[in-house]
Amino acid sequence: MATIIYVRKSSQAYNTASSREVSVADVLNLYGAEPSSYVYMKGADSPDIPVDKGPAKFFSDPAHVVVKIDRNETNREIFPEDGFYIVKEAKP
Repeated sequence: MATIIYVRKSSQAYNTASSREVSVADVLNLYGAEPSSYVYMKGADSPDIPVDKGPAKFFSDPAHVVVKIDRNETNREIFPEDGFYIVKEAKP
């Protein structure tokens, strides 16, 4: 399984707006099967993306899509390592 995570634009932790578990096939159907569509977040232990210097906008709309790939779902072409991937140019 994979987890799709919608992340708010903020500098604070807990900027996850929502998440849901789906199959990797569903991820590829939603966001494409091109490896260039995904950016690996090397060393990340959470999907938080600190982007602003201001306070967290707790009720703001999500700004980014992050996919968490489990160890048993990796593949050479698109998701070579387990962990978090930013989906480029995707809007939640």
